[in-house]
Amino acid sequence: MKFSRATTVFTLFFFIFFMFIGSNPELFPAAATEDPMISKLLAEAEDHYQNGKFKEAIGIYEQIIVELNKRKELVKTKQKLFTTMVSLALTYFTIQQTDKSRIQLAKLIRINPNQEIDEEIYPPKFVKQFREVQAETLGELTITSIPSGASVSIDNKEAGTTPLNIKKMVKGEYVVTLAKKGFMVMTQNAVVTPGSANSVNGVLEKVGKKKVIEKKGMKKKKKKLSPILLIGGLAAIGAILLLVLKKKDEPEVQVRTLQFSNTDPVPINALVPAYSIIEASGIVGQVRKVEYSIRINHPRIEDLTVSLIGTDNRALFSVWNKGPHEDGGKTFTGTTEVFNSIEPNGNWKVTVTNSGQRQTGEIARWSLKIFFVND
Repeated sequence: MKFSRATTVFTLFFFIFFMFIGSNPELFPAAATEDPMISKLLAEAEDHYQNGKFKEAIGIYEQIIVELNKRKELVKTKQKLFTTMVSLALTYFTIQQTDKSRIQLAKLIRINPNQEIDEEIYPPKFVKQFREVQAETLGELTITSIPSGASVSIDNKEAGTTPLNIKKMVKGEYVVTLAKKGFMVMTQNAVVTPGSANSVNGVLEKVGKKKVIEKKGMKKKKKKLSPILLIGGLAAIGAILLLVLKKKDEPEVQVRTLQFSNTDPVPINALVPAYSIIEASGIVGQVRKVEYSIRINHPRIEDLTVSLIGTDNRALFSVWNKGPHEDGGKTFTGTTEVFNSIEPNGNWKVTVTNSGQRQTGEIARWSLKIFFVND
């Protein structure tokens, strides 16, 4: 059989194209193969759920969430994470652990405010609970400016141009920046409260406007000053300069705090490190220090290594390193300043590594108090 030149070129092109996709799956997420470990765990968790083994299903769903949080920020990975979090919340709901179900849904909505669930698939009472958590977590924010058409950044992330309406925004305090060519940049704080229509209205000032007005005023006032007024004015200026310099030498720094907690117990096994996550949000500024309180229940706590990890997954503070202890549990409290160079908003983690054999326990609960100052 003879092939035309066009057919040969066409076939060669597609051969090279699919070879390129196979060697670069991160560029084509839809073409990338499924993670076999995640797929296997999801199948096991769903099988446990269908057979009424809800405790086993919960443990696997939690393990999947931890694994997916380590993955790259691909759209496919994110969607699988969101779906797994809904499944975990539904499992808690099924065994009537409503508080844990609501906490899980709140975590999901904070990560993805636009998350929705199919009302035809999920039970009506679970859908109702989801709507309630949405109303408790999200608010609406409208941003306008005079003149309009200003670019909007929220916490240094581009959000659009004015007029801008964000219908689903996680509650908390934000820094809104408005910028437009020919006008001075304006920064304003915005507080988003659940179930409310919050707004930011900015009046932008033209660049150089103040200087022009001052020059016109100078031309109108051409009066001679008496020596007494001149001396008094110089003295006043000197006093003002001293006050300004003093303030520069002794800047007033307002330290603010926000507290977060996670009351969901996480099992500690002998082979796989245990992870527990707190999602911090609404912090505007730089971290100064972090106070922590971590409750661990374990029959041989001397076998454990406990670490606190920052949002960058690299900054780490060693809370406990296989120290002797007689009690079957311990609450670790303390303060650290090792996280003052990282982004405060995001996932803070407690990790527990168990070097003992067959001894299991749990991360019972933990909390963070983050001290920060505005940039």
